[in-house]
Amino acid sequence: MKNLKNKVAVITGAGSGIGRSIALKLHKKGAKLALNDLNESTLNETIKLIGSKEEVYKEVFDVSHKDQFHQFANNCIKHYKKVDIVINNAGITNGNSSAAETTIETYNKVLGVNLWGMIYGTLAFLPSLREQKESSVVNVSSIMGILGTPYQSVYSTSKFAIRGFSEAVAVEELCQKTGVTVTSVHPGGIKTNIVRNIEGSTLSEVQLKKLEAHFPTTADKAADKIIAAIQKKKTRVIIGPDAIFMYFLSRLSHKLSVKFLVKWAKKMRRTNGSKNDSPKNQS
Repeated sequence: MKNLKNKVAVITGAGSGIGRSIALKLHKKGAKLALNDLNESTLNETIKLIGSKEEVYKEVFDVSHKDQFHQFANNCIKHYKKVDIVINNAGITNGNSSAAETTIETYNKVLGVNLWGMIYGTLAFLPSLREQKESSVVNVSSIMGILGTPYQSVYSTSKFAIRGFSEAVAVEELCQKTGVTVTSVHPGGIKTNIVRNIEGSTLSEVQLKKLEAHFPTTADKAADKIIAAIQKKKTRVIIGPDAIFMYFLSRLSHKLSVKFLVKWAKKMRRTNGSKNDSPKNQS
């Protein structure tokens, strides 16, 4: 899909971070946009930055709600008559808590947004995507979907599941020769608002800045990689130097991976200094 002009692209979590960057960059390439976020204020900010309301369809809803997502899909198709690209980007995290510390309610909330939101988004649009000669589904996982990450059990669980679902559907679409490319995206630390949006977080501004110092990749760089993957029809993308390191380490040795994660977890706990398992915003 080299030419993105007049392609209809659906993006969830478009109110900030990677979702906003993708929206702005696709608009510059001539794509028509259908955007979602749970936060109407930040979503409107994205649309204001785009500068052309006529080329943007928007809906504010929680992606973990199946009926709302399917209605969004129907409305998008009715509005634009087709859909070419679906980017399931909306996601939340639970902060810094062990598996035992994390409540079942938090597991349900994070899996609802990160996993079910991605499944709903894929399945709701898949029939329309199959009608196109070439089309794309992009599901944003994480490097934590490659390596199980300590004190991120629920987030890592959701991202592993995204990877498994996406890779399975990618092969199914190839088997059926539908023209749909399914891409699993695995970023490392990205400078977005996902950490700042954790509900009930007690992190100070100094702690947040120290934590964000470990995120080497900007949302704009991540967006460029994702758009390039759509154009090149890649089925897996690893984004960021930290993610690339962890990816190859996972392939080299499980034992070394575990040793690295133990050291990494201790460092993050010292930087973070707090337990928090209350999820908040989709972004």
